[in-house]
Amino acid sequence: MVAALDPARYIADPGRFEALQQGVNEVLSMVGLRITDQGKPTTAKQARTLDEVAELAGRLRGEMNRRGVHPQVLAYCQEELLRRSVFHAVFEATKGLAERLRQISGSVLDGAHLVNACFAKANPVIRINAHRTSSEVSEHSGFANVLRGVFGTFRNPTAHAPRTEWAVSEADALDLFSMLSYLHRRLDRVTVDRRI
Repeated sequence: MVAALDPARYIADPGRFEALQQGVNEVLSMVGLRITDQGKPTTAKQARTLDEVAELAGRLRGEMNRRGVHPQVLAYCQEELLRRSVFHAVFEATKGLAERLRQISGSVLDGAHLVNACFAKANPVIRINAHRTSSEVSEHSGFANVLRGVFGTFRNPTAHAPRTEWAVSEADALDLFSMLSYLHRRLDRVTVDRRI
C-alpha cells in the first residue's frame, strides 16, 4: 500500500493521488490511521461512525478551513459537507447567503428581488460603504451585481435542475465558497436602514 501511495508516482496527476489518499483515509480512519501527504501511514483520531469518517477525511471541508472560509458559509452547508454532496452543499451555502440578507434587512423576498430591495441605488436598505461618492455608489452597485450573479449562477440551477444534469466540480465549489466567504465578510460590516 505504501508503494502504491508514493506521491512521486502521481507527479503528472496530483488529483489522482489526492483522490486515492482520500479513499484510503476514509477506510483507515475506522482503525485510527491515515496516509499523510508524503504517502506514509500514521496514527490519527479513530472514527466510530460513518459521519465521523466523512468528517475526518473530508477533503472539501478541510480545504475550506485552510482557506479560512467565513463561518456563515459553513453554518449553512455543514451536513451536506459531511455527506460529501457538493451539489447540495453549493445549494445550501447559496441559500444561506439569501437567508443572511433577509436577517439583516427584515425582507421576506428571495434571489434577485431580495438583492434589488436591499441594495437599491437610491436609498438602499443595506449599504456596504458610506454610499456618498460616485466610487462608493459604483462599488455598492457592483456588490449587488455579484450577489445577483451568485444567485443566478449557483442557486437557481441547483433549485431547478437535477444533480445529474447540473454538475459542479469540487474546484468550482471551493471557488464559490471563497466568493460566499467574501460576501459574508462584507455583510459583517454593513450599515442597515430597515424599511422593508
